[in-house]
Amino acid sequence: MGRLALVAPNLTVGDCAAREVTFYGALLVRDVRPTLQGPLRGSTLRCADNGLRAERPQIALDVSLSEQLTSWKGRADASIARLVGAGVTASRLGVLASFEGDATRTRIDAEADIERLAGADFTVRTAEMTAEIFVGRAPPAASGRLTFADAAASPALRRSIAESGRGLAGTPIGPVAEKAVAAVSRMLAGTVGEAGFALAGEGKSARIELIAPKLSSPGGARVTGGTESRVGYLLAADRPAFLVNGRWTFGGGGLPDGNIDLDRRADGTMRGTATIAPYVSDNARLALSPISFSGGRDALLHFATTAELTGPLGDGRAERLRLRLAGVLAPDGSVALDGGCSRASVQRVDVAGFRLAPTAIDLCSRRGAPLLSAGPGGVRGQVNIPAIALRGTSGTSPFAFDGGRAAIDLASMRWTLADADLRLGEGDGATLFAAEQVAGAAARDGMTGRLSGARAKIGAVPLLMSQIAGDWRWAEGAFDLDGELLLTDAETDARFSPLVSTDAHLRFADGVVDANAAFNERATGRKILDTIITHRLESGTGAADLKIDELRFDEGFQPDQLTNLALGVIANVRGSVVGDGRIEWTPDGVTSRGTFATANADLAAAFGPVKGLTTTLTFEDLLGIRSAPGQIAEIVEINPGIPVRDGRVEYRLLGGNRVRIEGGSWPFGGGQLVLHPATLDFSADQPRRLSFDIVGVDAAVFLQQFGFENINATGTFDGTLPVEFDGLGGRIVGGRIDSRAGGGTLAYVGELSNRNLGAIANFAFGALRSLKYDDLTIILNGDLDGEMVTDIRFGGVGQGAGATRNFLTEQVAKIPLVFNVKITAPFRQLLTSAKGFYDPSLLIEQNLPTLLRAQEEAENAADSPVQPTESEPMP
Repeated sequence: MGRLALVAPNLTVGDCAAREVTFYGALLVRDVRPTLQGPLRGSTLRCADNGLRAERPQIALDVSLSEQLTSWKGRADASIARLVGAGVTASRLGVLASFEGDATRTRIDAEADIERLAGADFTVRTAEMTAEIFVGRAPPAASGRLTFADAAASPALRRSIAESGRGLAGTPIGPVAEKAVAAVSRMLAGTVGEAGFALAGEGKSARIELIAPKLSSPGGARVTGGTESRVGYLLAADRPAFLVNGRWTFGGGGLPDGNIDLDRRADGTMRGTATIAPYVSDNARLALSPISFSGGRDALLHFATTAELTGPLGDGRAERLRLRLAGVLAPDGSVALDGGCSRASVQRVDVAGFRLAPTAIDLCSRRGAPLLSAGPGGVRGQVNIPAIALRGTSGTSPFAFDGGRAAIDLASMRWTLADADLRLGEGDGATLFAAEQVAGAAARDGMTGRLSGARAKIGAVPLLMSQIAGDWRWAEGAFDLDGELLLTDAETDARFSPLVSTDAHLRFADGVVDANAAFNERATGRKILDTIITHRLESGTGAADLKIDELRFDEGFQPDQLTNLALGVIANVRGSVVGDGRIEWTPDGVTSRGTFATANADLAAAFGPVKGLTTTLTFEDLLGIRSAPGQIAEIVEINPGIPVRDGRVEYRLLGGNRVRIEGGSWPFGGGQLVLHPATLDFSADQPRRLSFDIVGVDAAVFLQQFGFENINATGTFDGTLPVEFDGLGGRIVGGRIDSRAGGGTLAYVGELSNRNLGAIANFAFGALRSLKYDDLTIILNGDLDGEMVTDIRFGGVGQGAGATRNFLTEQVAKIPLVFNVKITAPFRQLLTSAKGFYDPSLLIEQNLPTLLRAQEEAENAADSPVQPTESEPMP
């Protein structure tokens, strides 16, 4: 017997280094067998290659060798206070082993227990293992049993798993996915398990197998492998890879119930079937037909099944969505669905007020590529949809959706759709929306994208929206669109010019479309109005509110730039319009109303200039441009040639570009100018006619009102002025003014301006400077903007007070006289011409500037040399 002591402050073997290594033991011989007994200790052990670190390792050895030192047997009792390696930490490791053998083959029987094994995403409170291990010249082999208790994933991992199903909220699979991940998360909060294990194979087939594993949790979840079940981990694979075999059952604790049978044959091929009971969560249901499995020596597992899914979709529901799933499952867990085309069908879909009839679409991959692949690199693939044709109803209205080619990039979750076309309703009352291109992509809280080349029409509302383009987003069940559009009239003969909006906003949520936009005239950019629109898809009802804060007409913008209805009617408008309107629609039709006003507007009309127009117009049918009766317009002045002031016209818009004049009146020369009721049709290229009555005009007041200072007159007049006008202007046709019974007088009270008339002319002027008449008639015919022919007839003429009287005039007075006077002149110059007859100063005042300019031009022409100074001398 002897004592052996070894001390090594630093000991290095390969890439492992130990510090403060000591061995104090007894060395003796028993039955000619050398024996070594004692503890081997160290403070730390580190291996750089795998990051292994052991704190306070120690082994109590009892080893005996054969006489020839070619075989051995013994026991070892090892412990490590703390073990760290490959990202895993054990708070305590204890191993009790016995061994016996030689260099050819040594058997090791071991028992191990671990306290608090922890990794980045899991912890195990306790783990125990018993094993039978063989080492030697043959590849190592091992078998045994492993048990553990209170195994749990980290809170962060469990939370991540639980939240992974939330991204599917609002989809048919959402509730079942949420239930499944919640069950898995609960199971991972505390699991106990046991399994046999074995180290088998060699080279590339070397693997660790778990035999008949059993997992369970306090919540009732369980995964159990049959006696022939195996899970193999390939040790020589380039990346983590697993092989599974045998019969497996699972369920409970919220997991779906089912079983899997996998048969791996001697030639390396495998066949299998999985049967899973329908999985139900709240109002969702997932059913899978029996899943068939097959595999070859390449370890790829082919599978095929048909999934049928019922569940929520947005604010609605999808019933019996069917899709065949076939593909390949790789050892590393990667999945790839077969390429080509698969048909997805659905029995019924209710979403956002829409109900789809049974329909189907084809999902196709790129040529030679899988439809979908998912693995450590994420989800990849491109799904192409050749065409989409959906039919159904929205409320009580039918709808149709057609689309061209669609493509979905699963890696980036981006998609495009061409030639989308939605039609809601039937006939002229259908709501339409179409887009040349729609693109979208997944976002953090939903989806975003852009559409272009879109057009729309809401029900029977006779308005068209086109050139719609903008950015859209879908989040929390709501669709928002911000962009631009062009608004035009749906009528063949447009009632207004195109309007543009660059700040339109639309929102669709809970089956309701809300939109607002500010519209400008396209050519000038002049702000026209603001709109707020609401449309309910299920009922097909909605409304649009229109508001004009102030639409100003000036030299930069005129009514005919807004509507062709103003052409030939009004021009040179100076003023503004304010007001609001509302359009409402139902499946039965469209109604509209509104109130608009202008104050103190000036304009030019076919019958003359208008000043100070003030009116408030209430529409019974705004789109049809039809007003309520009894609309009032107050006018400061209209001047068709004779200015009339402070008028009041009662009117009504009849629609179809027709106006009903219900009456009008103006104070006129001590009497009234009265407008007869009439209907003016501006839709046809034909003359429009108005008729004015002159009632009780006092000659004296008339002359004074219009500045005839040197003429006195008496008498009262009545008459009618029929006015006819079209796009070329206005004219009086058969106008007639008559004095009332009793006649009147007409006298010139000014001085004779020309004293050289001669004796006879002076005598005549003195005799006729004051006349009395029994009747006076004025006949008017001609253009308001051109030649007017005026016939004046005096009857029963005699001398009035102040006229020169003598024998001759007294004899002439006994003769019944009739004067007929015809004046041909522009109508707007009639009063000027009449004043000029007795007051030449008016003519001088109007024409002197022109005469002076003409004289100056003549003098300049006379001063100019015949030969320009720049030319050569001429003979």
